[in-house]
Amino acid sequence: MLLTMDVGNTNITFGVFDGKELVTTFRMTTKNPRTSDEFGVSIIDMIERNRIAQKEITHVITASVVPDVMHSLNSAVIKYFGITPVIVGPGVKTGIRVVTENPKQIGADRIVDAAGAYELYGGPALVLDFGTATTYDLVDASGAFVAGVTAPGIRISAKAL
Repeated sequence: MLLTMDVGNTNITFGVFDGKELVTTFRMTTKNPRTSDEFGVSIIDMIERNRIAQKEITHVITASVVPDVMHSLNSAVIKYFGITPVIVGPGVKTGIRVVTENPKQIGADRIVDAAGAYELYGGPALVLDFGTATTYDLVDASGAFVAGVTAPGIRISAKAL
């Protein structure tokens, strides 16, 4: 099974896939500092509470916009699962070409959102993500990430009112 991790500024969202089937999801807050042991025990607990044995996880992939947690999180995966996670970033083949003016400004979270939308629905597709920030991303018919807009998230907007 594949464990996916989307590390955002507010939450780390996890998904477990058996082939193309999403088996379960869960999340934890993104807080600093957290040790690799705290991450490892928490992730295993949540997986097992969803009736998935730790040994069933054979692959891990991570998309992150929070560099500060990556060392501990990756160390937890290596220590507790014996797996070196694939980290989405430059050079990782996602099926999405980023053709914006400055591709390095597009976070891994947005790339995997675009790849998922394109895989499920084809293109063109408008991909919205309501997280700490609200993002609007456009994937064209060929699977190219052609534009992205970032706006304040719902919580931030509500506080501003």
